[in-house]
Amino acid sequence: MTQKLKLNPNICYIIGIYAAGRKEGIGVESSEDPLIERFVKISMDEFSLEPNRIRIEKAHGNITHAYFYNSRIKKFIEKTLERKEHVFKYRNGYSGAYFAGIFDCIGSVEKSGLRMRGLDLSDAMLLEKLGMHTEGYKSLRIKNQGDFITLIKGFSVKVASVAH
Repeated sequence: MTQKLKLNPNICYIIGIYAAGRKEGIGVESSEDPLIERFVKISMDEFSLEPNRIRIEKAHGNITHAYFYNSRIKKFIEKTLERKEHVFKYRNGYSGAYFAGIFDCIGSVEKSGLRMRGLDLSDAMLLEKLGMHTEGYKSLRIKNQGDFITLIKGFSVKVASVAH
């Protein structure tokens, strides 16, 4: 018996990863172990996936990619993304986790501040509606970084690694 999928911050984090990444499967490409570990743990816990259902790819002995295929979960994620302007319109755990997933995949912490490369225009507009102002074109800089960090800090592995 399959359980009905319901949104929660962990699933919103996976949706953010999916929104930022490739769309063949549900997965994450990264050289950062904490991101891979978090993706695998959430996938197993929230989607009741067995460990052998999650594929792990390595290069030179390091994990580079973790992903799985599941049409029911993918359909749920895509339907949620079709309604993202309604689902992620408030500053709460859902939008915080969603943008943390995106930031962990395409974001960086640089001397000039927090940046996201290749952010989808509709996600940039969602950030603006949440009061997170950006500037730039291909590499968007978050102007009010304190607010953005507050939004994603409980969910982002990148922000957790640079916090104090």
